[in-house]
Amino acid sequence: MDKKTLVIAGSSDGLGQAIENRFRDGGYHVVAVSRRGQGHSHADLSDAQATAQLFKELDAGPPLAGVIHNAMQFHRAPFWDTSEQVFEQVWRSMVMTAVHVAQQAIPRLQSQGGGCLIFSGASGSLRAGPLFSAFSSAKFGLRGLTQALAREHGHEGIHVVHTVLDGLIWSDKTQQRFAAAQQANSMVPADLAEVYWQVFHQARSTWTHELDLRPMSASV
Repeated sequence: MDKKTLVIAGSSDGLGQAIENRFRDGGYHVVAVSRRGQGHSHADLSDAQATAQLFKELDAGPPLAGVIHNAMQFHRAPFWDTSEQVFEQVWRSMVMTAVHVAQQAIPRLQSQGGGCLIFSGASGSLRAGPLFSAFSSAKFGLRGLTQALAREHGHEGIHVVHTVLDGLIWSDKTQQRFAAAQQANSMVPADLAEVYWQVFHQARSTWTHELDLRPMSASV
Protein backbone atom coordinates (compact mmCIF):
# COMPACT_ATOMS: atom_id res chain seq x y z
CA MET A 1 0.00 0.00 0.00
CA ASP A 2 1.03 3.63 -0.38
CA LYS A 3 2.41 4.77 2.94
CA LYS A 4 -0.08 6.64 5.11
CA THR A 5 0.12 8.31 8.50
CA LEU A 6 -1.29 6.93 11.73
CA VAL A 7 -1.43 9.32 14.68
CA ILE A 8 -1.35 7.85 18.18
CA ALA A 9 -2.76 10.57 20.40
CA GLY A 10 -1.49 10.09 23.92
CA SER A 11 1.24 7.49 23.53
CA SER A 12 3.31 5.96 26.30
CA ASP A 13 4.92 2.68 27.27
CA GLY A 14 2.59 -0.29 27.15
CA LEU A 15 -0.37 -0.12 24.80
CA GLY A 16 0.81 3.01 22.98
CA GLN A 17 4.20 1.51 22.21
CA ALA A 18 2.65 -1.80 21.13
CA ILE A 19 0.29 0.00 18.72
CA GLU A 20 3.21 2.01 17.38
CA ASN A 21 5.20 -1.15 16.74
CA ARG A 22 2.31 -3.00 15.08
CA PHE A 23 1.36 -0.23 12.67
CA ARG A 24 4.94 0.63 11.81
CA ASP A 25 5.55 -3.05 11.03
CA GLY A 26 2.42 -2.88 8.87
CA GLY A 27 3.88 -0.13 6.71
CA TYR A 28 2.46 3.03 8.27
CA HIS A 29 4.22 6.27 9.02
CA VAL A 30 3.46 6.40 12.74
CA VAL A 31 3.39 9.67 14.66
CA ALA A 32 3.17 9.01 18.39
CA VAL A 33 2.17 12.11 20.33
CA SER A 34 2.83 12.68 24.01
CA ARG A 35 2.16 15.73 26.14
CA ARG A 36 5.65 15.48 27.66
CA GLY A 37 7.49 14.32 24.58
CA GLN A 38 9.37 11.34 26.06
CA GLY A 39 10.84 10.41 22.68
CA HIS A 40 7.59 11.10 20.83
CA SER A 41 6.17 14.14 19.08
CA HIS A 42 5.32 16.75 21.69
CA ALA A 43 1.92 18.44 21.82
CA ASP A 44 -0.66 19.31 24.45
CA LEU A 45 -3.77 17.94 22.77
CA SER A 46 -6.01 19.61 25.34
CA ASP A 47 -5.00 22.88 23.64
CA ALA A 48 -6.85 23.51 20.38
CA GLN A 49 -4.12 25.63 18.80
CA ALA A 50 -1.36 23.16 19.68
CA THR A 51 -3.40 20.33 18.16
CA ALA A 52 -4.07 22.32 15.00
CA GLN A 53 -0.37 23.13 14.65
CA LEU A 54 0.54 19.44 15.03
CA PHE A 55 -1.80 18.37 12.24
CA LYS A 56 -0.66 21.23 10.03
CA GLU A 57 2.89 19.95 10.34
CA LEU A 58 1.73 16.41 9.56
CA ASP A 59 0.22 17.62 6.28
CA ALA A 60 3.76 17.73 4.89
CA GLY A 61 4.00 13.95 5.23
CA PRO A 62 1.97 11.00 3.95
CA PRO A 63 -1.83 11.43 4.00
CA LEU A 64 -3.67 10.68 7.21
CA ALA A 65 -5.14 7.18 7.54
CA GLY A 66 -6.58 7.72 11.00
CA VAL A 67 -6.01 8.34 14.68
CA ILE A 68 -5.88 6.09 17.73
CA HIS A 69 -6.74 8.15 20.80
CA ASN A 70 -5.23 6.84 24.05
CA ALA A 71 -4.93 10.08 26.01
CA MET A 72 -5.69 9.46 29.67
CA GLN A 73 -5.24 10.95 33.11
CA PHE A 74 -5.63 8.29 35.76
CA HIS A 75 -7.23 9.53 38.97
CA ARG A 76 -8.42 7.44 41.92
CA ALA A 77 -9.59 9.30 45.02
CA PRO A 78 -12.69 9.79 47.19
CA PHE A 79 -15.25 12.15 45.71
CA TRP A 80 -14.91 14.61 48.59
CA ASP A 81 -11.14 14.75 48.06
CA THR A 82 -11.45 15.47 44.33
CA SER A 83 -11.42 19.19 43.60
CA GLU A 84 -13.26 20.95 40.81
CA GLN A 85 -9.89 21.64 39.20
CA VAL A 86 -9.00 17.93 39.18
CA PHE A 87 -12.38 17.02 37.67
CA GLU A 88 -11.73 19.50 34.88
CA GLN A 89 -8.15 18.33 34.31
CA VAL A 90 -9.25 14.70 34.02
CA TRP A 91 -12.07 15.64 31.66
CA ARG A 92 -9.82 17.79 29.48
CA SER A 93 -7.23 15.01 29.30
CA MET A 94 -9.66 12.36 28.08
CA VAL A 95 -12.53 14.24 26.40
CA MET A 96 -11.24 17.60 25.21
CA THR A 97 -8.19 15.98 23.66
CA ALA A 98 -10.54 13.70 21.71
CA VAL A 99 -12.60 16.70 20.59
CA HIS A 100 -9.55 18.58 19.33
CA VAL A 101 -8.10 15.53 17.57
CA ALA A 102 -11.42 14.75 15.89
CA GLN A 103 -11.84 18.36 14.76
CA GLN A 104 -8.50 18.16 12.98
CA ALA A 105 -8.70 14.59 11.69
CA ILE A 106 -12.25 14.46 10.35
CA PRO A 107 -11.88 17.18 7.66
CA ARG A 108 -8.71 15.51 6.41
CA LEU A 109 -10.39 12.10 6.27
CA GLN A 110 -13.44 13.60 4.56
CA SER A 111 -11.26 15.04 1.81
CA GLN A 112 -9.83 11.62 0.96
CA GLY A 113 -12.98 9.53 1.27
CA GLY A 114 -12.64 8.09 4.76
CA GLY A 115 -10.40 6.67 7.43
CA CYS A 116 -10.57 5.34 10.97
CA LEU A 117 -10.71 6.88 14.45
CA ILE A 118 -10.33 4.59 17.46
CA PHE A 119 -10.89 5.88 20.99
CA SER A 120 -9.71 3.79 23.94
CA GLY A 121 -12.20 3.48 26.76
CA ALA A 122 -12.10 1.52 30.00
CA SER A 123 -14.22 -0.38 32.48
CA GLY A 124 -15.17 3.07 33.76
CA SER A 125 -16.80 3.86 30.41
CA LEU A 126 -19.71 1.58 31.35
CA ARG A 127 -19.78 1.45 35.13
CA ALA A 128 -18.43 3.76 37.80
CA GLY A 129 -16.94 2.39 40.98
CA PRO A 130 -15.97 4.04 44.25
CA LEU A 131 -12.99 6.41 44.05
CA PHE A 132 -13.42 6.83 40.29
CA SER A 133 -15.93 9.69 40.06
CA ALA A 134 -13.64 11.94 37.98
CA PHE A 135 -12.20 9.17 35.84
CA SER A 136 -15.50 7.45 35.05
CA SER A 137 -17.42 10.65 34.38
CA ALA A 138 -14.80 11.55 31.75
CA LYS A 139 -14.81 8.07 30.22
CA PHE A 140 -18.62 8.17 30.04
CA GLY A 141 -18.28 11.48 28.19
CA LEU A 142 -15.74 10.04 25.76
CA ARG A 143 -18.06 7.15 24.94
CA GLY A 144 -20.92 9.53 24.22
CA LEU A 145 -18.71 11.63 21.96
CA THR A 146 -17.65 8.61 19.92
CA GLN A 147 -21.24 7.45 19.46
CA ALA A 148 -22.20 10.86 18.11
CA LEU A 149 -19.21 10.99 15.76
CA ALA A 150 -19.91 7.48 14.45
CA ARG A 151 -23.49 8.34 13.58
CA GLU A 152 -22.64 11.74 12.14
CA HIS A 153 -19.69 10.76 9.96
CA GLY A 154 -20.03 7.05 9.23
CA HIS A 155 -21.75 7.71 5.90
CA GLU A 156 -18.65 9.64 4.84
CA GLY A 157 -16.50 6.53 5.16
CA ILE A 158 -15.12 7.54 8.56
CA HIS A 159 -15.08 4.51 10.86
CA VAL A 160 -15.36 5.62 14.50
CA VAL A 161 -14.67 2.95 17.12
CA HIS A 162 -14.86 2.94 20.91
CA THR A 163 -13.01 0.15 22.71
CA VAL A 164 -14.00 -0.86 26.23
CA LEU A 165 -10.77 -2.14 27.78
CA ASP A 166 -12.39 -3.93 30.70
CA GLY A 167 -9.36 -4.91 32.73
CA LEU A 168 -5.79 -4.04 33.53
CA ILE A 169 -3.22 -3.66 30.76
CA TRP A 170 0.06 -5.23 31.81
CA SER A 171 2.77 -2.57 32.13
CA ASP A 172 5.17 -1.05 34.63
CA LYS A 173 2.55 1.58 35.53
CA THR A 174 -0.05 -1.10 36.19
CA GLN A 175 2.28 -2.86 38.58
CA GLN A 176 2.96 0.43 40.38
CA ARG A 177 -0.72 1.37 40.70
CA PHE A 178 -2.15 -2.06 41.50
CA ALA A 179 0.03 -4.13 43.80
CA ALA A 180 -2.14 -7.22 43.38
CA ALA A 181 -1.99 -7.16 39.57
CA GLN A 182 -0.79 -10.33 37.87
CA GLN A 183 0.27 -10.71 34.27
CA ALA A 184 -1.89 -13.82 33.88
CA ASN A 185 -4.98 -11.76 34.71
CA SER A 186 -4.09 -8.72 32.59
CA MET A 187 -4.33 -7.79 28.92
CA VAL A 188 -1.12 -8.02 26.93
CA PRO A 189 -0.34 -4.79 25.01
CA ALA A 190 0.81 -6.59 21.86
CA ASP A 191 -2.42 -8.63 21.77
CA LEU A 192 -4.50 -5.47 22.11
CA ALA A 193 -2.48 -3.81 19.36
CA GLU A 194 -3.29 -6.71 17.05
CA VAL A 195 -7.02 -6.24 17.73
CA TYR A 196 -6.69 -2.51 17.00
CA TRP A 197 -4.97 -3.38 13.71
CA GLN A 198 -7.80 -5.70 12.73
CA VAL A 199 -10.54 -3.19 13.60
CA PHE A 200 -8.69 -0.41 11.80
CA HIS A 201 -8.80 -2.45 8.59
CA GLN A 202 -12.36 -3.81 8.71
CA ALA A 203 -14.36 -3.94 5.50
CA ARG A 204 -17.03 -1.25 5.26
CA SER A 205 -19.80 -3.85 5.20
CA THR A 206 -18.86 -5.12 8.68
CA TRP A 207 -17.79 -2.21 10.86
CA THR A 208 -17.44 -2.50 14.62
CA HIS A 209 -18.50 0.63 16.49
CA GLU A 210 -17.87 -0.62 20.02
CA LEU A 211 -15.61 -3.46 21.06
CA ASP A 212 -15.56 -4.96 24.56
CA LEU A 213 -12.24 -6.58 25.52
CA ARG A 214 -11.16 -8.28 28.73
CA PRO A 215 -8.72 -10.99 29.82
CA MET A 216 -9.97 -14.59 29.74
CA SER A 217 -9.90 -14.88 33.54
CA ALA A 218 -12.21 -11.89 34.07
CA SER A 219 -15.89 -12.48 34.75
CA VAL A 220 -18.35 -10.97 32.27
